[in-house]
Amino acid sequence: MLEMHGITKSFDAVKALKGASLSVKPGEIRALLGANGSGKSTMVKVLAGLVKPDGGEITIDAKPVHIHSSRDSAQLGIATAFQDLSLIPTMSVLDNIKLGRETVRRTGTIDAKKDRRDVEDLLARFHLKCDPDAYAQTLMPSTQSMLEVAKAVFARPRLLLLDEVTATLHQDEIEVLFQILQELKAEGVSIIYVTHRMKEIAQLCDSAVIMRNGETVCELEGDELADLDQIVYYMTGKYPEKSQAAQAAQASEPEGEPVLAVKDLKYTPKVRGIDLEAYRGEIVGISGLDGQGQSEFIRLLLGEFHAESGTIVYRGKETAFKNPAEAVANDVGFISGERNREAIFDRRTISENLYVGASARGGLFRFIPNRKIQEFSRKAVEKYNIKIGRIDDPASSLSGGNQQKLVVARWIAQMPDLLLLDDPTKGVDINSRREIHQILRDCARQGMTVVVSSSDNDELMDLADRIYVFYEGRVSAMLSGESKTQERLVAEMMGVSRKGGSENA
Repeated sequence: MLEMHGITKSFDAVKALKGASLSVKPGEIRALLGANGSGKSTMVKVLAGLVKPDGGEITIDAKPVHIHSSRDSAQLGIATAFQDLSLIPTMSVLDNIKLGRETVRRTGTIDAKKDRRDVEDLLARFHLKCDPDAYAQTLMPSTQSMLEVAKAVFARPRLLLLDEVTATLHQDEIEVLFQILQELKAEGVSIIYVTHRMKEIAQLCDSAVIMRNGETVCELEGDELADLDQIVYYMTGKYPEKSQAAQAAQASEPEGEPVLAVKDLKYTPKVRGIDLEAYRGEIVGISGLDGQGQSEFIRLLLGEFHAESGTIVYRGKETAFKNPAEAVANDVGFISGERNREAIFDRRTISENLYVGASARGGLFRFIPNRKIQEFSRKAVEKYNIKIGRIDDPASSLSGGNQQKLVVARWIAQMPDLLLLDDPTKGVDINSRREIHQILRDCARQGMTVVVSSSDNDELMDLADRIYVFYEGRVSAMLSGESKTQERLVAEMMGVSRKGGSENA
């Protein structure tokens, strides 16, 4: 159906694509894999009409085509759902979906009732319980992501491009999405699926194409999709180190006084009475389906939100930070997975982005020599293996994985006593994710207390010593040692408590 051959694209001195190729058959779900910066997102943008290639050929049904704009892409039957959403925040759900596709009567007027029925049917298919008249910006991140896919599916495409659409989704939402994709596949729709969640590949895809450094390095099919170590090798050029999940499962029980002790914390409506403890040198995981209070809890600890009742004891003293700046001044760090919205100053330089954590600890109106900023930043870039051009390039010049490593380095370099992370590796390639995990383990060994919320169960199983499972604003279980299994974790996330052998909080 689709074939791309010899695609090249340069952005100034950076060669994003170096003769890359990609093909997909009718009714095939093909994964497009690669580390951040490999060129896969550029390939998707070429097909979406957002990037014009410098060279190469694109054919659909064996006929050459030219895609110069998103209109060209749509006219060829291509629809795209992006990780960086294309929704218009200040428009309603209905208007976002129907924009440019309104039902027009013979009289030339819009059939508003038909449009509403269409949107309500689409929302029901995606199990989205939201008001068609609600503004997109008021919806939960996972709902916005599902709406982005629904909008693309509503276009009835021949070729559907999905770029990291499950990055903010939780397991129940992913199951709904996968069922819809299988239905589209049965209808003959071709699907190109970009993901960093490796276990989704064997679960969903028929085949995979792997890119590295702007080139297509291999194609995989069938049982080859289940060999994650081999996939990592093709993506990075080296085999991964063995997982430390077994080591984490055998971790000893924490001793001494907790660095952080939370008791009956409440913040209506999402946090309804949370108890949690975190000890020095420990990585504590927070899990749960979307909207169970995880992000709100992290921000209560940070001082962005203020609890209605309950206590937070930090370093032996009852604490209620007035704002995040006060938390930072008391050796608390925060890393967000929403890097574009909460972490990266994309137009500022790499060095400025790195040093902003250190500058936040000092007083206002103080002079900071540029030499000090440059020296600090170069050390951080080297220590944390951040791939950059020049230290004075804007942060937007980095790939997603390197942007996130920049945010991690910003705070790790301060060595806070308590590090809070909210879905820190969302949309990050598997190699960068492993590097970030190793950084966090090293910090814990040096005595840092790490509390990490994640939508990725595999990440928490691999990284955390203990996992608190949130369900409807409360802790349904605390899993550690032998009780920390995928089966127990999923059961507790769904509210299916199995107290036999568990450690319920």
